[in-house]
Amino acid sequence: MSPRPSLTETRRTEILAATSATIADRGLCETRIADIADHLGASPALILYYFPSKAALLTEALIYQDQVFHDAVKGELDSAGSATAKLAILIEASCPKPTRGNGEPDGWVLWPAAWEMSRHDPTLAAARARLDESWRNQISAIVDEGIAAGEFDDIDSADFAIQLAALLDGLAIEVMLRDPTVDAARMRTLANGFVEMALNTHV
Repeated sequence: MSPRPSLTETRRTEILAATSATIADRGLCETRIADIADHLGASPALILYYFPSKAALLTEALIYQDQVFHDAVKGELDSAGSATAKLAILIEASCPKPTRGNGEPDGWVLWPAAWEMSRHDPTLAAARARLDESWRNQISAIVDEGIAAGEFDDIDSADFAIQLAALLDGLAIEVMLRDPTVDAARMRTLANGFVEMALNTHV
């Protein structure tokens, strides 16, 4: 038997972007592999050839969207003049938006689905844990930078990272649910207020 041909990066990106868009339109429970294939203009067999289950596809889509998020903010973070500015950039980028500006859905649409499915899928659970740890480590590193520069009070940066990440997750859910009292602007204000209070700085 000949070896399975490799999936090109372009085709992989197309499949994962189609997965995100379809879940955004239909929700995870109502999304079938056939729906993703229709969005892509391909056959379900092609997708299942490379991704053996919906959980496997969601896992890869989550990792893909996480990388898209970090690629989008990297330039801003690299040019930011302070740790305070870097936290403000991360908070702004974390506020859910209808799309990313290029027509693709915001990566937030996958996270509630991943949280639910990861309770029953060890592979997805492990990927979710790695992404969350990386996110908290990024926040913690910025806080350590600010402490060293004298911008922030000397606090436990790991604890702060857990608190800020949890706050952003909770507020983002309210925004995605279109809660009448919590929109993206209020999420931004509350998150920045928490940073100012916890770190004794001004965002």
